[in-house]
Amino acid sequence: MLSPAVDVEPVSTAQARAAWGTGVAPLLEAFPDHAGDILRAIAFAHRAPFPVPVFITGRPGAGKTTLARAIGELTGRSVPLELPQRSLASIRKAATPGEPLVLDDIAPAHSRARPAMFTQIQAEVYASRNSPLNAASLVVATGEQKIDELSLQRTLATRINRRRAPREIYAQLQSPAAAAARLSVHTYLQAQIPRVTLRSADSAATRLALGVDIEHERRRDAALHVGGVILRALDLDAGTNRHRMPREDQILVGVYAALQYALDNGALLGGRPTAGDWVLGRRDEDYLYLIPGEILPIVRAEIDDDTLTSNAVAAALEDRGLLYPSRRQGRSIPRSINGTLTRVWRLSPALLV
Repeated sequence: MLSPAVDVEPVSTAQARAAWGTGVAPLLEAFPDHAGDILRAIAFAHRAPFPVPVFITGRPGAGKTTLARAIGELTGRSVPLELPQRSLASIRKAATPGEPLVLDDIAPAHSRARPAMFTQIQAEVYASRNSPLNAASLVVATGEQKIDELSLQRTLATRINRRRAPREIYAQLQSPAAAAARLSVHTYLQAQIPRVTLRSADSAATRLALGVDIEHERRRDAALHVGGVILRALDLDAGTNRHRMPREDQILVGVYAALQYALDNGALLGGRPTAGDWVLGRRDEDYLYLIPGEILPIVRAEIDDDTLTSNAVAAALEDRGLLYPSRRQGRSIPRSINGTLTRVWRLSPALLV
């Protein structure tokens, strides 16, 4: 997210945690099933554009506007955005690269827009990389219309049909003190998140989240994972999460990170190694040939799983289209590595990009 146009006083860690308790804790209590993932999305958006739209739908009076205003404050917007009309053209004009876009009541039940506004927004984000919506740090839209099944899978969708917390919680959530606290939290996040150092595996998850050719739900879950890592690094409690990276992607980011670590520490892929050199395998114009036993211990360390097997890693890479098995030999095939016939994985060189 871009820096604010006016100077603001820095927020200390103690002040931020107090503000979190005042402005964010009631948000987690009022929306226990959804606020956690929304907070993770906001944290990620302070570092890179969140890859999917956030859609909030439900009955009138369920709290959609309250949640939208809280999101706006946590992204630095003290005044809700007002559009001249509920149209895609107005939404495009309101979008600013690198800035959040929070659209409250954009899809009311009585809207005659066809396709439905949620569908139009999703299509705009996904269809054109040059769209202003695609460049926004976070796109949030609320309304009473239903979210179609495809959008449910490809977005961060929140359905709120009734208020679950006591009235006192909503009163606290809507108070001027809570709103000011959330703006302070935004200032703190904006200053601190760029300073958070991610582990190699979490950097790989960021890469996955930003991969334009990867399925939207996988990008969403990777971004939420990184957002959670960022908030934990700042010792801020974001509550429960509904979305987790699939096991295959957890392994994949571990492989990305393990390869990066190995190559940064002198491992070789081809060339003319000498005695004592660390040889991972070799590569040619088409494939990367990797010795499983050389990389597996590092993958285990990266994802903190000592029980991870080479078969599990190979299966995950094959599932993601990055390992090319042989019909006869299976997932590992014999290749000459440094003059010795060795069983290797035949992988996509995209793992090194």
